[in-house]
Amino acid sequence: MRVTLDPAFDFELPEGWTAEIDEEGGVAVTGHDGVGLLHLIAFEQDEDEELDPAEELYIFLEDQGIELEEDEIEDLALPSGAALSLCEYLSEGEDEEDEDPGAAETTYWLVAVATIPGNLVFCSYTCPAGFEEVEREAVHSLLTTLRLSPPGR
Repeated sequence: MRVTLDPAFDFELPEGWTAEIDEEGGVAVTGHDGVGLLHLIAFEQDEDEELDPAEELYIFLEDQGIELEEDEIEDLALPSGAALSLCEYLSEGEDEEDEDPGAAETTYWLVAVATIPGNLVFCSYTCPAGFEEVEREAVHSLLTTLRLSPPGR
């Protein structure tokens, strides 16, 4: 089943997965195993400017304090001429309510940016570390079906 966030993008939803429009104007996607959450949201861009998805991904990661090497970014060509760059990493977050200062929850992240002139789609998938293999293949497959539409089409 194809899911469309009109008019920005659409993608093929894996069997057994669900998608809901969220309050941010994006799409929240969950798998039948319920391990993680994939979120996709579009940002209209200047149609005259062709953005590099890898560069946009590095900018986002830098803002988050995440430093990756160039070879840790994977580039993919998508339908409709869009380009996508993605990376995967683990992060530890301190629980403010936890009495043990060494206790931290580790989270697996897959973050991606897809672009065409006039449109940028930001994608993030999170799940507890150790569970990433459960849905990794399905998330990658879903992202390869992503089709971006220029504004006004």
